[in-house]
Amino acid sequence: MDNYGEPEETFRGAFIDKETKEPFQTAIGNTGIRIRMMEYSWSDTPEPYDFNCMQDGTFQNTKIFAGNYGIIPEGAFVPLDEEIIDIKGTVEKTYEIEPLLRVKWVGEPQVNADGTVEVKVIITRGTNNPDYQQPLTEAWLFVSETSYVGDFSFSPRFSTQLLGAALTDVLGKEITIKTKGQFPDYSRKFFLRVGARTTKSFSGTNRYNYTTIKEITTIARN
Repeated sequence: MDNYGEPEETFRGAFIDKETKEPFQTAIGNTGIRIRMMEYSWSDTPEPYDFNCMQDGTFQNTKIFAGNYGIIPEGAFVPLDEEIIDIKGTVEKTYEIEPLLRVKWVGEPQVNADGTVEVKVIITRGTNNPDYQQPLTEAWLFVSETSYVGDFSFSPRFSTQLLGAALTDVLGKEITIKTKGQFPDYSRKFFLRVGARTTKSFSGTNRYNYTTIKEITTIARN
């Protein structure tokens, strides 16, 4: 039986766009931001401990052992160097990052009487670093019945994928995306988010850059 106490230190903070200072929009889970912590207090080759961020780029972990950690965030942004941080009590950290892409709404979603929704967005480069300016390869209008919406949680029935020719020469230009299929003929809430990615992957994982989340109410058609 060991004499270690329960982990009770806190590491929390946020990821923001270095240029716009806006919250960095991401996925939750493995395709979002992974924060890797390497505890060097007792070993030069520790086992990595990973946790993930929330959709708005904030994070909070309240179950960390006090110690000396190397911390390496990873997401759809230009990689950051490992930073050594002593974790004791509550430690707060704001990371300023360069996203691979910026995906921004243009106006509000248009809810149509025929049971579809159209949105307008602009996708631009988020970094001038040529090592992270790979071709745009995929974009989605993700639709979900809950506010947890993205590549990790969406309804294939309504969500629209753009590939190949649909993405030729679209960077910096306003594009319109329409939902796939018709929403139910009764009025209800849905949540929308547009995500886009380049051919660049991190640790073998495709990671999207995102808009914020929009809530809509469909129009009853009966």
